[in-house]
Amino acid sequence: MPFARRPTTLKERRLFASINPREPAHMAYTLIKGSFHIHYPHIPLSGPEPDGDTIKFQPDNPQLVERLPRPNRMPGFNQAGITSIRFEGVDALETHFDVEDTEFHQHLPLALAARDALMTRIGFGAIKYFDSHPYKVETVETHPVRGYILSMGLDTYGRSVAFVYTGEHPSIDGSRIFMQPHMLDTSLNAFMLHQGHAYGAFYLGLPPELREHLRRSVRHARDNRLGFWAQAPSMSTGITLDGVDALQNGILWPKLFRRIAPYFQAGHTNFDAFDAWLRQDTRNRDDRLLLPTMEVGNLHDMIRAQGTTLRLMFAPEDVVIVPDDYILPATVGGVLPSRPRHPSGVRIICALVNPIERPEHGNETVTLLNASNQDVDLTGWQVADAKGSQTISGQIARGETLRIALTSAVKLNNDRDTITVLDPSEQIVDQVAYEPKDLPDEGVSVTF
Repeated sequence: MPFARRPTTLKERRLFASINPREPAHMAYTLIKGSFHIHYPHIPLSGPEPDGDTIKFQPDNPQLVERLPRPNRMPGFNQAGITSIRFEGVDALETHFDVEDTEFHQHLPLALAARDALMTRIGFGAIKYFDSHPYKVETVETHPVRGYILSMGLDTYGRSVAFVYTGEHPSIDGSRIFMQPHMLDTSLNAFMLHQGHAYGAFYLGLPPELREHLRRSVRHARDNRLGFWAQAPSMSTGITLDGVDALQNGILWPKLFRRIAPYFQAGHTNFDAFDAWLRQDTRNRDDRLLLPTMEVGNLHDMIRAQGTTLRLMFAPEDVVIVPDDYILPATVGGVLPSRPRHPSGVRIICALVNPIERPEHGNETVTLLNASNQDVDLTGWQVADAKGSQTISGQIARGETLRIALTSAVKLNNDRDTITVLDPSEQIVDQVAYEPKDLPDEGVSVTF
């Protein structure tokens, strides 16, 4: 059996450089406010089936989800404007997983315990599930529940991959939030990992300092035998699985479970052919991994299987999963984020972030361009950064610009910030963000 190998190509070396940078990445996530849903009152049996690592979400502004970077497909919305969210870094035990019209699950009491812990943490209150459809919600005490997500993009299924929070965020909807590790502590993602309700599943797009913070949450749960870790098999002894029944009562990394289920469904009762079966499909079975040994590998490099026993060579939280659609340079998918399109045609074209004059506040400016063929009345409009907003007024003639002097209500940061222009109905007209690498010398405006 060939083992994983050291990175040799330029692309592979850059992969490892991207997960072990010398400086924190401070990646920008899009703030999207809305409400969480687990029940469709008028069609309950067609409603969601809650689990431990996804949730249905109704954004206040669906355009913010549509503008997220994506590898291929657009996000999916139902008629009520509800879409799906996948929790970044979290892989909970499967409550139901379909393989060719056959439903599988993992250790069901623990999988349902993870689901119930998440529902309680969100604040749905008492939930009753249908007796005939045990994953569908019949009644729920508090619904929907307000919250927000911080996302860098969509996955290949059109779901927003996000850090998920309850409550309200003080920044303007759509702001670019530069994530730091401590900001994860109040997320539902960190809660699920820290309490032992989920495994870690860390993809390449997750910034290293955030990944390490979440990894510590997983280790805390494992070391203290919290949640399913109290019953999980050790890595040294592995797990014995001799067929579907044993699989559905076992505790193992859900990503691996989702490979073993179709393998057993095909008639196998041991792992003698599992390595070859994985290698037959590198896209859907044998995931690409960056191993903690600093080697480029695949899922088959992470396991050792003989007879009915399977062991993991590395803890799931210690590997980095490389998406099938990964392309250098590292963006979330192949489609870059787009700026809003507003019928007014007004655009932010530059901002004086770091003026020479002191104090800075009161001397900062934002310049707007009217790119339309009509004059635009700005009465009732607002300009905002991530923490504050001010009302603006006046008129911009077609093809002309307007320089807005910012008051103390909007204080642009000298390193990174988001600038948003809102119309009277608080719809986003335009929005830009900047980072230190974008900023020119003192007294020079940054252009967008």
